[in-house]
Amino acid sequence: MTVTRAAQALSGRRESARLSLPSVERFADLLGRRCREDSWVRTAVASLDRFATLTGNDDLEALLAAARRDPLVAWAALETFARALAPATRPQIAALALGPKLWFTFNGVEVPWRPLAGVEWTPPIMRAAFPVDRLILLALVGSGLHRSELLRLTIGDLGSLDAQGRLVPDLEADPLAVRYVQRRGEIEFITFFNDGARGVLRSELERRRAAGETIGLHSPLVLGVTGGPATAATAAGARRFNASLIGAGNAANVELCRKTGDFFRTWGAPGARFADPPASHLEKSV
Repeated sequence: MTVTRAAQALSGRRESARLSLPSVERFADLLGRRCREDSWVRTAVASLDRFATLTGNDDLEALLAAARRDPLVAWAALETFARALAPATRPQIAALALGPKLWFTFNGVEVPWRPLAGVEWTPPIMRAAFPVDRLILLALVGSGLHRSELLRLTIGDLGSLDAQGRLVPDLEADPLAVRYVQRRGEIEFITFFNDGARGVLRSELERRRAAGETIGLHSPLVLGVTGGPATAATAAGARRFNASLIGAGNAANVELCRKTGDFFRTWGAPGARFADPPASHLEKSV
């Protein structure tokens, strides 16, 4: 018996039971073959499992059959899912809708790859960085891309996916799929940008258009300082900002550990104040 890559990625996880459904096995196996990182299979199947539970559609095959007859059924189920997650932020909802959108798409239902309703939210710390640095940092977070792979991307490498997992250029897509070629072996893979990277990208492209740039499918995703394709030097600012974030996080962690240690040295182990003091302590008090 051949064990699929999807089954290997989900080995030992509760969601692996969903692979017994033909539609789930197809979508998970196709995703596993198209993605370099197995984490996308785990993420997508787990979010599909939550979708089924929160929308009351535990019979996924029945839902799929209804959606094939009327694609509006699929979008209505996704909207129900978003309402069930309220008041989650839009990035959270976008991340959790990844699985059901891929499942519908890979099984022949043309569901719109557009954002679902949610609370707008942008990490405050990211507002401190320059736009290009924000784009680089957020594009690398969670995508599994290496810096060199990111800097080689063009606008035409971003979009939605069709039923065979092929990329269809579309900058408005949510989730935003990314097609890239791993230099070693020249293998084409797909990954996904998070909602934060998607928002920063849109702002950066608006800035470039306002500056007079004509943006086409072959335009670089990350623009170099001289206006041409990005180089390693283009990411220098993002690298420095990333180092400062890590440094601030380390400093906060050290301070928290120090304060926690000081607290327990003064007040004792957790729960110690709920116990009666030892007899020797009472005798000293008298």
